[in-house]
Amino acid sequence: MNGRLEDQIKTENTIKEKLKSAPEYMKRYYYYINSKTHMTKLRYYNNIDRFLRHKFGELPSIEKIKTIDAYEIQIYMSEINYFGDENIKELKESTQCAIYSSIASFFKFLKANKYIEEDPFTTGLIERPKIQENDVIYLTPDEVKKVEVTIINGAGNDLCKARQEAWKYRDLLLFRIPVVNGLRVTALSEININDIDFEKRRIRVVEKGNISKYVNFDQKTGQYINIWLKKRNELLGDKNCDALFISNRRTRMTVRSIEFIIGKYTKECIPNKHITPHKLRSTCGTNTYQATKDIYLVSKILGHKNTNPTKRYAAVFNEDITNTINAVADLY
Repeated sequence: MNGRLEDQIKTENTIKEKLKSAPEYMKRYYYYINSKTHMTKLRYYNNIDRFLRHKFGELPSIEKIKTIDAYEIQIYMSEINYFGDENIKELKESTQCAIYSSIASFFKFLKANKYIEEDPFTTGLIERPKIQENDVIYLTPDEVKKVEVTIINGAGNDLCKARQEAWKYRDLLLFRIPVVNGLRVTALSEININDIDFEKRRIRVVEKGNISKYVNFDQKTGQYINIWLKKRNELLGDKNCDALFISNRRTRMTVRSIEFIIGKYTKECIPNKHITPHKLRSTCGTNTYQATKDIYLVSKILGHKNTNPTKRYAAVFNEDITNTINAVADLY
């Protein structure tokens, strides 16, 4: 079974377990969003579940849902902007947009299926949260080397380092592949052993939008893969698992566990930057642009449909524009 299908079945089963005790409209809504990816369906379901329970304390009847107007949705979107009792944090704008999209799709479904007469999102009273462009957080080439050294030597106290020893080449690959190839963390977690083509030095992955593609790996990464595969077989023993990256439970690693590992090592040696797996993707985009000055190549590597989302990586090096202008001016 390929990694994505394994994840999909697991996620779909999680949703179906929730649906067993859910009202009929939630079951129908699940099939309404069937064209979306398995992870998107789970996020949408959870967002709607939280919204309705926040308002009613339970998943309510349709009659109660009919009482929800645009003003109440505005209140909810305002209240979720901040969370935490003592250490107050602001909800990411991208998360706010995802919650907005979830609830909007739910009311569109209710209207289309004649559960409600009016969709509060069509009144023009509910504004979609705006995403502001923030500075790109990435690791410089020197910082990448620093993290790799930390993974080799271990992070934390002596006991922690001893526990990490058997897993260090797994952790090196979890860090290095997205830094070099810009791979998303979900695609990384879904790689199977048989996805690796050593002859052509590439890995088959399934990216966002269920797009299957190959990513190439360099000689050093290939060496790390070979070392890890030998260690992985020792760690697995008589257990069977198709996943390239296994946890200490000898099962496929989750996205959350990969996030934890990346955070553990980067906090140890780069404490001034909050590095997540997605920031490793930013690292790939930014450093590839700096090396090539080719925004189209960067866009292709990252799997962007056009160069618009890629331009933010080029914007990090605006001084290149100034230097070029000065160089041209000196010609005259």
